[in-house]
Amino acid sequence: MSGNKSKHKKQKNSNKRNGNRFRGPFIGGGLLIALLLLYLTAALYYKSHFYGSTMINGIDTANMTVSEAEKAISTEVDSYQLSLTGRNNLTDTILGSNINLHTVFNGCVTNLLQKQNPMAWPVYLFQAKEYSVETMLNYDESLLKLCFDRLNCFDEANNVEPENASISEYGESGYTIVPENQGSKVIKDKLYTVVCDAINVLQTSLSIEDADCYAKPVIGPDYPALVQALDQLNKIAGTQITYQFGDVAEVMDGSKISKWLSIDDNYNVSFDESGVKDFVDYIGKTYNTFGKTRTFQTSYDDIIKVSGGDYGWWLNRPEEVKALTQLIKDGEKLVREPVYFQTAQQYGSDDIGGTYVEINLSAQHLFFYKDNELILESDFVSGNVSKNLATPVGTYPVQYKENDATLVGEDYETPVKYWMPFNRNIGMHDANWRDKFGADIYLTNGSHGCINMPPANAKKMFKYMQRGVAVVVYELPGTESYEMTDKDQAILDKAKADKENPDKTDTDKTDTKKTDTQKPDVDKTGTDKTGTDKTGTDKAGTDNTNTDDTVQ
Repeated sequence: MSGNKSKHKKQKNSNKRNGNRFRGPFIGGGLLIALLLLYLTAALYYKSHFYGSTMINGIDTANMTVSEAEKAISTEVDSYQLSLTGRNNLTDTILGSNINLHTVFNGCVTNLLQKQNPMAWPVYLFQAKEYSVETMLNYDESLLKLCFDRLNCFDEANNVEPENASISEYGESGYTIVPENQGSKVIKDKLYTVVCDAINVLQTSLSIEDADCYAKPVIGPDYPALVQALDQLNKIAGTQITYQFGDVAEVMDGSKISKWLSIDDNYNVSFDESGVKDFVDYIGKTYNTFGKTRTFQTSYDDIIKVSGGDYGWWLNRPEEVKALTQLIKDGEKLVREPVYFQTAQQYGSDDIGGTYVEINLSAQHLFFYKDNELILESDFVSGNVSKNLATPVGTYPVQYKENDATLVGEDYETPVKYWMPFNRNIGMHDANWRDKFGADIYLTNGSHGCINMPPANAKKMFKYMQRGVAVVVYELPGTESYEMTDKDQAILDKAKADKENPDKTDTDKTDTKKTDTQKPDVDKTGTDKTGTDKTGTDKAGTDNTNTDDTVQ
């Protein structure tokens, strides 16, 4: 019996499995039919309605009929406004009501729906469908232009022209590039087109910047010609030339040079070289001492004024301008000694220094100081006053020194052992043909202008003498070493009168044939040892007898 019961259970389970086998296909088929019905129902729905993700001119018309969509669009148009934003926090608004904005559908919305494929509705469950229809909107173009012209962005204060990148004025850091200025100049025609397009699709906001409606600079900071000009300007302005005049320094640097630099519209750099000439002229006027009147303290403790002579600093202006101009163009940095026609012993108000010869014509006595130490005193015989050959006063540089020179005149040649010229062919030298020096010899039996010295003293002076040493020649009445007679005074008075009225004098004391000792100090070629011919013009064509109007 139990066996039958077991057999009955097995048969029952088998029937159960067979029932499930038939029920599965039935359920699957029912689900498919349900989905098909749902799909067809939705397709039928979207035949009269827009997809659930449809936008028309930016307005949500999801699941709307044509009439519903038109109503939604009309409602949006009635309250439409376009907000514009610009640079410098500028805002503007165009109201739809101000331009008579309204809808004119003319079946355009219906056409959109008809183009919609209702059978494809599942595709647009997760994909937006956007339409843009310009023909359904209308507005008064004249009113739009009126509103457009009144926008704040067109006000003069807000409509700033863009500026190209440029080069700054010279400053502490030299020249720098000034970045371009974008400005706020609106491209009016372009913006108008963009505004019209925005209104036609009911766009509610518009960025003038994003719409690329601003005018732009043409030249940026990386523009090659601009960078090249900057480098050239900074090279020239970076020059630093230092002139040291004793304790005073004159510096040629960018603060001066920048005033002579300019740049044109094509970024070509120009350098006005006349500024260099002005600077060199300033140096000459300030520091030249050639031929100036000097305040001099004598060995007799008198302070006197000594005029005349050609001692002192004399700047060679043309050569210095040429050299300095090139240094500036090369952007050099250095300490420079100017080019001189002639130099002095030192800079400053006292350019004579501590080594000089002091010649007192009145006393017929000289002093030779070296480094402020008196190393020689000596009587001498100077130029013959009675023959208008008096030795000229003034301050002069020793031109050179020479052993065994021959002094040549018109009818004689006389050798000297120690020759030290200082005023063209006037110089100091030994005079072994004289047995007396000093006193009043010079009044009637003097030289042709030279300083005749005892040989031993001339020898000692020659030993220590150097080119460029100052020779100060002066008269100091009251220091005479002899008793002045009326005859002596008459000779001096006549010489003074002749000096004040040179046209009445028969003898030209600047003639090299007569400005000598007992024998004129001219070599056999007729040219003095400095290379100065008898006219007083050096071999370079420069007149050494006086300064030109540029020498102060």
